[in-house]
Amino acid sequence: MWIRTLSSIIITSAVISAGCATPKAVANDAVNVTAAATVTKVELTQDQRFDAWKKDFTSRAIDRGYDPAIVRAMISPAKINPLALERDKTQPEFNSPIWAYVDKTTSVDRVTRGKALLSENQALFADIEARYRVNPYVLTAIWGLESSYGRILGTHYIIDALATFAFEGRRTKFGEEQLFATLDIVKSGKVRPAQLVGSWAGAMGMTQFIPTTFRDYAVDFDNNGNKDLWKSEADALGSAAHYLSRFGWRLEEPIYTEVKLAQGFDYSIADGRKMSVNDWSALGVAPITGQRWSADAGFLEAKLLVPAGAKGPKFLTFKNFDVIKKYNNSTSYALGIATLSEAYRDRATITAPWPKSDKQVGRTDLKAMQAKLTALGYDTKGADGIVGPNTRRAIRNWQTANGLTADGYIEQKLFEKIMVSR
Repeated sequence: MWIRTLSSIIITSAVISAGCATPKAVANDAVNVTAAATVTKVELTQDQRFDAWKKDFTSRAIDRGYDPAIVRAMISPAKINPLALERDKTQPEFNSPIWAYVDKTTSVDRVTRGKALLSENQALFADIEARYRVNPYVLTAIWGLESSYGRILGTHYIIDALATFAFEGRRTKFGEEQLFATLDIVKSGKVRPAQLVGSWAGAMGMTQFIPTTFRDYAVDFDNNGNKDLWKSEADALGSAAHYLSRFGWRLEEPIYTEVKLAQGFDYSIADGRKMSVNDWSALGVAPITGQRWSADAGFLEAKLLVPAGAKGPKFLTFKNFDVIKKYNNSTSYALGIATLSEAYRDRATITAPWPKSDKQVGRTDLKAMQAKLTALGYDTKGADGIVGPNTRRAIRNWQTANGLTADGYIEQKLFEKIMVSR
């Protein structure tokens, strides 16, 4: 709609002359025509544009059938959240290495605190597991990683954050979707507007649900009439369990297992394909411990994950790993949750060393690399600075063509080789 993209008002004036014209009058008319053609732009302030957006959104929400009083009460007072606007426009120059993320996730403080809470809430976790078939360790890991076990919930009024996204920037569609979901939440009567406090990104509660997730998966586990993910451990953990169960969590199956690969292994098959453990075993994938796969494990479907290439740890990941990525679509996040859930039980997590001496490549350089690979004939399907499946495939193809181990892993030395290649 015009009101969402309006950045200025154009004011024009014209002088119309009638009757006979003397040469002097003609000259004056020419001046007037020139003046009429001059365009003066009056720039609207950010606040004026935001007010215009709020009026437009309010009108559209009411047209959708939302209560006018509720819409106006929630949207009219909304303010631009400068932090949301800044972070929406700014992307970090460097990505944190996966090993740094995992190490931080499994800090001594987080593991110790999680163990204590697991012990204190045994009855609650047993009830949740009985209903949703999700184990307490992964729920505790999510609780710990999302909000430091409820200690860091955020102090932002999420209407401000979401309205800021919807108003302008690269996430306008996301912002509006979340605002409508927030109206749905309030309309349900299960949440009070005053509770809508969370992160600058609009996530709420101990398990950091965005409004669409809250609307579709939050539960009133303690049956008190309020879906309180901020103060009720039962509601927060029950809601996370409900979410995981809806996406197919399998209680009796693992999340991942560390493996070793046979000499000369073909890394090109570490491309997200799913095969049985028996099939992976036939290709040279074995438990890191040197033991044999159990009969039951052999029939589980798994994917091969080599997040730090041939030099780093390797894993087979199972259905539950994919379910965690539904919660947060990040390999680092899923591996962090998985290792933390194991650490609560004092189980060995990752034994093979990470290539910590490798220098990571920043997002700007990754974009340049993607453009270079595409120009060389290894299409990355875009240059966004994110190393996804298409970019890893392109890197592997370039590595193969240049006689290198085709593991799809990028670090500074390989980046430099790609950038000077012809």
